[in-house]
Amino acid sequence: MVLGQVSLSFYAVTGAVVHELLERLGHAVDLRTGPHDQMFPLLGEGAIDVMAAAWLPEGHAAYWSRYGGRATEVARLYDGARFFWAVPEYVPEQEVASITDLARPAVAQRMNKLIQGIGTAATISTVSQAAVGAYGLDGVGYRFRPGAPAEWTGAYDAAVGERRWMVFPTWAPQYLNRDGRLRPLKDPKGVLGGSNRGALVAPTERFARLPPATRQALSRISLGIDGVTEMDWMVNVERKTPREAAIQWMAANASCVEGWTRS
Repeated sequence: MVLGQVSLSFYAVTGAVVHELLERLGHAVDLRTGPHDQMFPLLGEGAIDVMAAAWLPEGHAAYWSRYGGRATEVARLYDGARFFWAVPEYVPEQEVASITDLARPAVAQRMNKLIQGIGTAATISTVSQAAVGAYGLDGVGYRFRPGAPAEWTGAYDAAVGERRWMVFPTWAPQYLNRDGRLRPLKDPKGVLGGSNRGALVAPTERFARLPPATRQALSRISLGIDGVTEMDWMVNVERKTPREAAIQWMAANASCVEGWTRS
């Protein structure tokens, strides 16, 4: 079986659970990874069996509209997925509670105006670029810069290490949400979108050819947003591999996992 996986760590741990489950069911798994703009075309072409994961209805709406016509939602992996901007918890909430506050002169004077993001193919990058314009932040010197995930986390770590004010474009589930050091900003214009479900998806025809027991088990996978956040923490903080994190989480939630394969 061919498992497609978007190459960010929270997708990697989600995919690792699927990978482990498929191997327990007796399947040999060929893992394909890449950015969103590589994985969704594979889904549309029917070149993979399952993909972790699509954010619906909003997060990956453009990709789903283009490539999801011959695909199906297999499982609802987690709810409450969303994009948001945040600031470190030491930035006073009475001064910065909303994206609109970033344009205030007293805030703009202190804030790092370079907003570091991830790759251009990611929806968080698209909506963050839109937010800069929608809130008039470009007029006071802010700019969004896409980059590698390491640049994105590196910018956060460097700012927090020196207690500098910075804007962090991010999402949930994601490991940095676990320790309470980030405070989400209100988005009164709704530019960053609303709540999504993280879905395991598959080309409809290929999925229909899988054994019934495999289809049933895959359709039952449910991780929850806290489960994905926890596994992402294991990878990025505890330095486990995605597969190690998945196996540890599955062992800690054995009764749930057993239910996926129960006939």
